[in-house]
Order: sequence, then structure tokens, then C-alpha cells
Amino acid sequence: MTLMLILKRQKKQMNSKVDLESAIMLAWQTSDDIELLFKHQCDHPSPLSDDEIANALLGIKVLHDLRMESLMDKYCQKMELNEYCTDPKQLAAREELGFPIKQKGKKK
Repeated sequence: MTLMLILKRQKKQMNSKVDLESAIMLAWQTSDDIELLFKHQCDHPSPLSDDEIANALLGIKVLHDLRMESLMDKYCQKMELNEYCTDPKQLAAREELGFPIKQKGKKK
């Protein structure tokens, strides 16, 4: 393997590690969102209505689900799982077991 190829691989691994760490830290945002809603509801002179609270909680849930989906995708990229797997033996074993890997971005 050439030095240039090794350096490119190391840079890619470092970028995916940073991306994964960023996604993990971003997942904690949900806690901050809930805390903000709680403080507003308890301390604000005009608290939100039940309908506004329900809408806010639903919005927080949707954002949390998106953050977790992104986090799982970055984890799969870093660990080369699912559609990011590049090991021919693992791919063949999954195919043999009847669990072919759907490649990201490709439609059936």
C-alpha cells in the first residue's frame, strides 16, 4: 500500500470518528430541549396551553428520532455495518443466510 493511500484512509477514519462523536453529542440536545420546555412551563408568567405543550413534545420527539437515525447511520459507517460493509466474506455470509444488504441510495 502506498503512503498516500494510507494517509487517505487514516483521514477518512478520523473524519468518520469526528462525525460519530458529533452525532453523539448532538443527541444530548433532546435533553436540553425538554429542559427548556419544562423551565418555560414552570417559570413563565403565561404558560403554554395543553395543545401547545403536546405540539412541542411531538416536535421534540420527531427531532430526537431524526438525531438517533443520523447517529445510527454514522455508527454503521464507522463500523462498516449494513450497507457500508465492504468485507466480501461478511457480504457473502449475509446473502447466504437470506439477509442481503440493501445498498444505500439504490432503489429496488
